Amino acid sequence: MPTPKRIAILGFSLETNAFAPVCDEPEFRERGLYYGAEINDAARRPNPIIGGGICGFYKIMDERQSWEPVPIVFAAAHPNGPAAQPFFDHLLATMRDGLNAGGKLDGVYICEHGAGLATKDDDPDGTIFSLVRAAVGPDVPVIATLDLHANVSKEMLGSTDVMIAYLTNPHVDSYERGVEAAECMIEMLAGARPKAASIRLPIVAPTVTLLTAEGFPYGDIIRRGQALVGPDIMNVSITAGFAFSDLERAGMTITVTAREDEAKARAAARDLAIACWDDRARYQTRLVGLEASTQQALAVARDSSQPNLLFCDPADNPGGGGRGNTTYVLKAFVEAGVTDAVFGVFNDAVLVETAFQTGLGRQFQATFNSAETNEFSLPFAANVTVDKLSDGEFVGEFGMVAGNTVRLGRSCVLALGGIRIVIISVRQQCLSNDYFTHFGLDAASARVTVVKSRGHFRAGFQHLFPPERIVEIDAPGLTSPNLINFPWKNLPRPVYPMDPETQWVPPPA
Repeated sequence: MPTPKRIAILGFSLETNAFAPVCDEPEFRERGLYYGAEINDAARRPNPIIGGGICGFYKIMDERQSWEPVPIVFAAAHPNGPAAQPFFDHLLATMRDGLNAGGKLDGVYICEHGAGLATKDDDPDGTIFSLVRAAVGPDVPVIATLDLHANVSKEMLGSTDVMIAYLTNPHVDSYERGVEAAECMIEMLAGARPKAASIRLPIVAPTVTLLTAEGFPYGDIIRRGQALVGPDIMNVSITAGFAFSDLERAGMTITVTAREDEAKARAAARDLAIACWDDRARYQTRLVGLEASTQQALAVARDSSQPNLLFCDPADNPGGGGRGNTTYVLKAFVEAGVTDAVFGVFNDAVLVETAFQTGLGRQFQATFNSAETNEFSLPFAANVTVDKLSDGEFVGEFGMVAGNTVRLGRSCVLALGGIRIVIISVRQQCLSNDYFTHFGLDAASARVTVVKSRGHFRAGFQHLFPPERIVEIDAPGLTSPNLINFPWKNLPRPVYPMDPETQWVPPPA
């Protein structure tokens, strides 16, 4: 039998909003912090919590390659502010020690997000990639998977052989990208030595414009790139970047990896960049003001002959670092008298504990955001009834959580007027109707549904709401699509569409 190939497994997954509070070890433990053999166990369990990329990578390596995983550490937090530097330094030390103690390694798989920040490091992803390359040397395959909101740096590019970004937004293909990473690893273990080329464009698009469904420009350019993948081109990854990281390297980045010929990678990247730039005018938002949205909700609630609607609050998206607790939409809908509405999910651990202490079926005076966290998280008081209490754990059926274990922490449903709102204690966005049905609610039967999410919810509600019945509300928040309103410090200017006069010249053919 051939000697098993020893592959190190590690990763750091944090999408950082520079305007959000610093996160530390508790925030990573809340979503997923795994050391050593814990990664093996988590990757192979039936309803996983760990990143889908790791699960896909393990699946293919287990099936197709004689291998020995060398798991080191994987740390993932819900999108947040920068990681506290001491904790990030601890992760770096753990990775360095694990790589040095791992003996002879034949490859490294890095499951990363790519839009991270630490309090004293504006490129922690690049720092990790460079550390890995320095530890294993130039000839050992290093393959990484990335979120398509990654802010790609020179250090990331220079330290990896292949970087593989998601193709879907909502992100329903993290598992498949792990599968692709394993396939590339097996190919490199057999002798392939790929070559990559990358081009960054001065496009920093609002996140609501970065969906990949038909009719969206980002999806169109990704599909155009995938049409090039074949015998010569191993991978095409088009990362949009994450504006709220507020970095100089933010912007649409096109990375093409060829199997042998770097010139082919450069030519393909150039052609895609030109096509993307020519299509830049389509990266414009279509938000509806809060007052107009409230009137739409009121009309739908009062007229059952109209189709029900889903309203999303992208400005308070926990999936982009929002705190999931602004009250602008809730307050407007309550005061307008909107009825037959479900609202999810509102992050307020203090309010959850008050509901548990009050008891099921009982009323109390609730203060949403009694512990204010930022300028947008304003308090709102209302008389409520405790409608449901739960441990907040379930296995999802739809969208990004299909087949996965979801942990909302202790949770409750509060009824106020004609609205039932799900309150959670582990901050995250509402990704699917599972976040309602777990509590005995259902967006399908409600006249009005409100979710705190930017776009990932679409995969989990697409069976209930076609795009024309989804309303994106323009309200204040840490993740507002109105990028011009933020006090940017490092974002490159000019960039499109914030600066319509932005110019770009393609590199020479």
